[in-house]
Amino acid sequence: RRLRILETQQRWGEALVEVCALQLHFMKEHRDQLRMGIPIQPPVPQQRLEEIVAKLLPDEVEKYYQTNQESEKSLPSQFTLTQLLKSFSGYNSWMGKAAKDGSTTKLTEQLEAESDASKKASLYLKRGRRYVYDKQYEKSVHDFETGYGLVQDDVEKQEAMEDDDFCRLLEWLAMVRHWRYDLEGSLKCYEKCCDIEPTNASLLVKRAGVQMDGGEHDDALKLFDMALGLEPALPDALMHRANLRMLQQKVDEAKADLLECLRIRPNHLMARLRLATVLMAVEDLNGAKVQLDKANEFEPNSSEVHSYRGEMHFAQGDLTEARAEFDKAIKCEPSNPTPYVNCALAIMNTPSPTGGPPDIKAAIDLLEQGVKVDPQFHTAYMHLGQLKLALATDLAIAREVVAMYDIALTHCRTREELKDVCGARLLTVAQVDAASMLKMETFTMR
Repeated sequence: RRLRILETQQRWGEALVEVCALQLHFMKEHRDQLRMGIPIQPPVPQQRLEEIVAKLLPDEVEKYYQTNQESEKSLPSQFTLTQLLKSFSGYNSWMGKAAKDGSTTKLTEQLEAESDASKKASLYLKRGRRYVYDKQYEKSVHDFETGYGLVQDDVEKQEAMEDDDFCRLLEWLAMVRHWRYDLEGSLKCYEKCCDIEPTNASLLVKRAGVQMDGGEHDDALKLFDMALGLEPALPDALMHRANLRMLQQKVDEAKADLLECLRIRPNHLMARLRLATVLMAVEDLNGAKVQLDKANEFEPNSSEVHSYRGEMHFAQGDLTEARAEFDKAIKCEPSNPTPYVNCALAIMNTPSPTGGPPDIKAAIDLLEQGVKVDPQFHTAYMHLGQLKLALATDLAIAREVVAMYDIALTHCRTREELKDVCGARLLTVAQVDAASMLKMETFTMR
């Protein structure tokens, strides 16, 4: 009766607590039957709970989204940024220039001795690029921003920079702003770059990536098409357009782009891995295996290759082989968060040697490591919260999970990520409040 009143008054937060209280009371009263697997009709259908959460989610998501927009965002993990940079065909050229420019120590000495703004801006470009080479990404952001600040409002100073340094400085600035999810700032820089170099197809591809992250898929597609109009055999445009096609669930078109990309560049590792993913999505596991075997020939020590091979074994139900591949992936690159999560999922689907429940503690340890190496990997938080709640012996642990979700929310970049974490947090908070209202020490069936 109280639930119906709260719903009529649209007091959804209190209604959610009431639903959770009804469920907890029901579980407590029927714990023996539930443990034996005897089917019993719950007092409130799961669908009703989900409907109440859905009423609360929009405001919660928007609240955290606006808060995150107003705060400076941390950079993605070193592994994520390195993989992103390697997805562009210019990566080796960029790193070659950085190596040729010399060490950061040498460039710092030159910066300290230079007084001309244009020359200093060029030196900041070179040192920032060298920081990227050394994978000191945070320091590179500072240099690109500082270098641009020296010449930002002075065309003469921009033109006095060496060769095409001003455009390259703008391009790197656009990239690092994209890393920080300053999508508007990134787009402005790319647009200026495109004004200077209107036939540079690679710039259009990077600009399309920003539009993709902003959810502007139609605009992104137009930019990819423009890039391919300028350079039909550009692998970057084909591979990143395939990523967009996958987001749009246009699997056949994604597959076509990836096949063309690999025809142009057969050793394109990421395109081959993406193609394997596409083939797994359409349940062509044999085709996926062929692609992963070829990828393994190119880079046998790639963490990503082993991680994808593990996913293929997982899809086939071969959990032992899946775990072995995930372990290899972690050994190859301990900073790759994906195999930690995948290995945890494989453990949760593997019964103990005696036929009992899986080793939840081992899965939790792996998920915690995944969060440690990449604090922005929101999927790890989701699984970790669920498992910790499953083992919770008191409400203090549940409150720790809420605190963990609070941390996860600060790292979410999109409304989609926020929706996942907010939903889990809303439900956990409501369960804690309901258990407290019922004077229960835990909301498990222990």
